[in-house]
Amino acid sequence: MSKRPKMLASVVREVIAPVVRLCPQECKMVSITEVDVSEDFSYATVYISALDHADLALSFLESRLPELKTKMGSLYRKRIPELRFRIDPLTARSGKLDSLLSEAQQHTDN
Repeated sequence: MSKRPKMLASVVREVIAPVVRLCPQECKMVSITEVDVSEDFSYATVYISALDHADLALSFLESRLPELKTKMGSLYRKRIPELRFRIDPLTARSGKLDSLLSEAQQHTDN
């Protein structure tokens, strides 16, 4: 990745971070794990993780897209990428693995 998409990725993270903190309490802690900007600046894919109800956090953030795009336009005057939110597959898999390990531990304790 060249320097310019990385710079734009940090702008995207800066704009989105305050909104991430507003995610529903049911999600517990929600964080941005990565922002990937396409080389042509068409898309910025924001990967998130949540301790609980990641799908609810995803829906919440998608509902805020118009507001986020407006904020992006005020900070970054050049081409504004289309924002896409995705649940980070690595953290989703690690959460499932933790759950399976907990279940296995409970079975061996009984």
